[in-house]
Amino acid sequence: MITIIVVHQIGCVLPKRTSTRTYQMTSFKLALLLLLVFARGFTVAAADGSPPNILYIFTDDQSYRTVSCYPRAYEFANTPNIDQLAKRGVRFDQAYMGAKCVPSRATMLTGRLQFAVESNYDGSDIEGNTYWFPTIRDKGYYTGMIGKWHYGKGAEAHQHGTAWDWSVVWDHGQYDAAGGYYYDQQVMINGAPQVPLGGYSTDRYTDFTEQFIRERATQPDKPWFYWLCYGGVHGPYTPADRHRGMLEDEPETEIPVDIWGPRPGKPSHFQDSKWKQGEDGKPYISGKPLDFWVKQQTEAVAAIDEGVGRIVKVLEETGQLDNTIIVFTSDQGYVWGHHGLKGKIDPYETAIRSPFIISCPKRFPVGKVCKAPINGTDVIRSFHTWAEAEPRLFMPGRDITPLVMNPDSEPVLKLWSKVPTMMTYVHNRYEPMEMAKRLQASDWASCMYGKNSPWYFMVLVQNYKYTRYAHPDRIEELYDLDNDPEELDNLAVKERFKDKLLEMRAACIQSIKDNGGSVFADSLPLPKSGFELGEPKTSSDITVYHATGKNRVHCEGCRRLSTDPEVLATMTKMTLAEAEAKGLPLCSRCPISLPKGK
Repeated sequence: MITIIVVHQIGCVLPKRTSTRTYQMTSFKLALLLLLVFARGFTVAAADGSPPNILYIFTDDQSYRTVSCYPRAYEFANTPNIDQLAKRGVRFDQAYMGAKCVPSRATMLTGRLQFAVESNYDGSDIEGNTYWFPTIRDKGYYTGMIGKWHYGKGAEAHQHGTAWDWSVVWDHGQYDAAGGYYYDQQVMINGAPQVPLGGYSTDRYTDFTEQFIRERATQPDKPWFYWLCYGGVHGPYTPADRHRGMLEDEPETEIPVDIWGPRPGKPSHFQDSKWKQGEDGKPYISGKPLDFWVKQQTEAVAAIDEGVGRIVKVLEETGQLDNTIIVFTSDQGYVWGHHGLKGKIDPYETAIRSPFIISCPKRFPVGKVCKAPINGTDVIRSFHTWAEAEPRLFMPGRDITPLVMNPDSEPVLKLWSKVPTMMTYVHNRYEPMEMAKRLQASDWASCMYGKNSPWYFMVLVQNYKYTRYAHPDRIEELYDLDNDPEELDNLAVKERFKDKLLEMRAACIQSIKDNGGSVFADSLPLPKSGFELGEPKTSSDITVYHATGKNRVHCEGCRRLSTDPEVLATMTKMTLAEAEAKGLPLCSRCPISLPKGK
């Protein structure tokens, strides 16, 4: 029996060149406490000493809100098979695998955050930054991969025979030659030239996965690692024919409170809305309402959920379920309307937080929830622990096994959460020296994604979340996620949080260094001060006027409100909060009600 009580695996694994005494001591205390906790004999190896199989299910653009076991899931979300994994395992509330398709897969292949991946975006330079899978192959693991490949392109990038023993690759990097997300895909089987996949891709990936599992059952003494990369539920969010329209009669999707704005206290690039207001007052994009898009994407989740059920069934039929650790997650989330956004990338929970569930009742607790934040580098580090393998290259993540074993232990959660968990997005850029070159040249235009959004570096420490932008004309963001889960109240513009802001700013810089960005961390521009914005006004601070007999109120500056003092004197003056309590809505033409551009 091999226990997992290994101090250097349980502590916070940091690059020696950048570790500070503070972070070393935090890691030491965490390791010491967890040694005491694990003295009770938890193991990852089975009772007979056999190493576990690892099944890594990795979906695309799937918000945690589409998984019905999450408290803030859509009312119509229904994922009984994924929920069953949570009942038979541990569900994580805060998981950050990446911020876009390619960077998140780069992290999965290397165990590093995007800025520390030392190869080009197109995968042309992978020397010195080989994928980590050969490490577990050397430990006796048989490795397999199926589905979306979006890091480099071509057989050289896939590394079949080096990283994989078995592979069915949909090489999305080849674009038109690869086919669509859901139909007409071309795949490379075990490194061979492309052939048609046939059928609906989610179902076909599940078919091949069943085949892999049955094949592996013929060699029960050889453990396996399998990475299942569903292309669903990426746009165009196409459900299987059997699921199309299944949610049409469900209650309408709730419209986010800040879809239109204004958004006082937020950076300038988050002041507009990507949504247009229709004649019915509802938000539209590409000619369809919010409710249509959310339901269509959620309908596409149904085939994934069915796939999970099929896979668990075949694991059980072949006698491999008890010895298989199942990890279910997505490359990031997907935001529909919150903060006026649509898509992924941006550093808000609705955009980048992934569902994350681990299930293996013979090894881990069941029916538990862990509230500690984790990221993609932590997951890859943990795979090494479970396979009893040591990383060969720099890999800064922390082993999450202590959290999985003790998901609701306050001492463990507290110590884990004192060490920053980082997520970042630096557009289509990789390599630390590339970051340094642009930042040191003050070439801010090259540090953007989209039209006006700078690179960002985000850290979570306990209940606080901080985001720093690579631009001198952007304010920082600081949120207390316990008290403001919607991230509406930016504490970075409030003087009374100045000490916390400075603390989180320092933690962010240190975390960049600890994750392999020492060469550019100190070159980030000083953020624009947000204190001059003052305390953003709440409804209790806004004065409105009500005319007797009318069913709405007006704020100062509204074109429908008279400026004649005599007329104003006849109206009732109150705060917007008082008006809301009386059921009096604000006029739609008031300046604080209008969407941008109206």
